[in-house]
Amino acid sequence: MKKFTMFALAAAIAIPVFSVDVVAEEKAMTEEKAMADAKAIKKMVKRGKKVAIKQCFACHDITENKQIKVGPPLWGIYGSKPGQVEGYQYSEAHLSKADSIVWDDATLDAYVQDPKALIPGNKMVYPMPGLPVMKEKHRKNLIEFLKTLKDPE
Repeated sequence: MKKFTMFALAAAIAIPVFSVDVVAEEKAMTEEKAMADAKAIKKMVKRGKKVAIKQCFACHDITENKQIKVGPPLWGIYGSKPGQVEGYQYSEAHLSKADSIVWDDATLDAYVQDPKALIPGNKMVYPMPGLPVMKEKHRKNLIEFLKTLKDPE
C-alpha cells in the first residue's frame, strides 16, 4: 500500500507541474508566432510601398501631405468610406457607394483588381495602359501598406 500511496502523491504533484510547463510552452509558441507574423507583415508593407510607388503614386499622393492629384490621396483610406476626401471631385457612381462600402481588405482587393466591377461608372482608369493588372500577392502587399497610411493614434 505504501508504494501506491507514494505513486498517487507523486502523480498529484507532477500533474500541476506538467500542466504549467505545457502552458508556458504554448505561451512561448504563441509569442514566436506573433513575432513571425509581425516580421511577415513588415515585409509585406515594404513590398506594398514599392507597388504603391510604381503603380499608384502617379495619380495618388501616398504621403501625409494628402495632396489631391488626378485621384484622391490614399492617406487614411483604409477603414474609411468612398468619397470622403474633401476637395476631390468624385464621380456620382463613387459617391453613391459611400454608405455601402468601407475600404477594408476585401473591398480594396476587389477595387484594385477591377475598379469598374466594384463601382460601375467610377472614373478611375486602372489598370492603365502599359501597367499589367496587379497580381494577388502585390495587391495584398499594397493593402498592408495602405493600412499604415494613417495619423498616429
